[in-house]
Amino acid sequence: MFRSALLAGALLAAAPFAAQAYEMPLRANDFGPGELGATFVHTTGIQAQGKDIGVTRQDGEGHWSRQNPAGADKTVLANWVVYGKPVYAMASGTVVGCWRNAPENVPGSYLAEYQADKIPGAGNHLWIRQDDGVYALYAHMQPGSVPASLCPNNAILLTDTSDVKGGPAMRKEAVVVRGARITVGQKIGKIGNAGASGGGPHLHVHMEKDGKPVPMTFDRGLTTPNVGAQSNLNGPWTPLKGKILPEADILFWPPHIVGDYTFNGIPAANYQRLVEHMADSGMMPKTISCAGNGATYSSQWVPAVGQWGSHHGMSATELAAKDKLYVGQGYKRTSTYTCGGVNVAVWRK
Repeated sequence: MFRSALLAGALLAAAPFAAQAYEMPLRANDFGPGELGATFVHTTGIQAQGKDIGVTRQDGEGHWSRQNPAGADKTVLANWVVYGKPVYAMASGTVVGCWRNAPENVPGSYLAEYQADKIPGAGNHLWIRQDDGVYALYAHMQPGSVPASLCPNNAILLTDTSDVKGGPAMRKEAVVVRGARITVGQKIGKIGNAGASGGGPHLHVHMEKDGKPVPMTFDRGLTTPNVGAQSNLNGPWTPLKGKILPEADILFWPPHIVGDYTFNGIPAANYQRLVEHMADSGMMPKTISCAGNGATYSSQWVPAVGQWGSHHGMSATELAAKDKLYVGQGYKRTSTYTCGGVNVAVWRK
């Protein structure tokens, strides 16, 4: 019988992350069934700590594809799983540069206008000077997806190809004076394929300060290796908890927005993965039920408060032992459900 346990609540939700830990620029709420984020090792120089972020979809046992369906025409932007996914600000700050209406490349090639230096390398983008003094670039977004309220530069093509001297690499025409205020978690655009993005749509992000690359540490999110587009959906998943994304080809699971959620009929083989993801997102189970003698689980999740523990797939004897253990530590059982010979329960304090 599949069983596992997780003690979380404040132990996860209120972990003392480093001050420079950021929110991920993608959210699990925007992912479809079987979709996960993917990154690979980036370039050197000022972008050395940056990431090119895609979204991939499981199309077979352990195999992942960037197109939906797998094998679809790569030259069609809409066939890319990542295309159009919302982008969110990793930290609060102020817009200092942007472009919003550049046309997109056909995947596998570059527009003549880009090759003629009429489109910024970042395509449709935002440069944000964060409150910590770090500059963050979000690049290659869809035309028109960066709100006009954030980007006053509405031209399609550049007329002045000169660069700003000093500071981040930015075209003079892209500079924004007294730019809009950005709040962490604010939606700032959608992933596209404009600028120096010839291979296919993705989100480029990197941070820099004083001419040096800045590592991006993230407060939440789970990662697992993805070698040769082969990866086990069940992990093992490693929580970021204020660390940088691994310098390797990986899959990542960004957090859900903290709130109230219901998941019904989750197969037992997948349920523990959901528990780990929701706990990492800052939530805890309110109620859990099972069906088919533990073949599937349904659960309600709410924002985490205090400490909690949850076990599933337990026999009556195991439930009694766990209850004695938790009660002895000051917990109270708040949810219990039995289906056949299987029990699932939640304890809180």
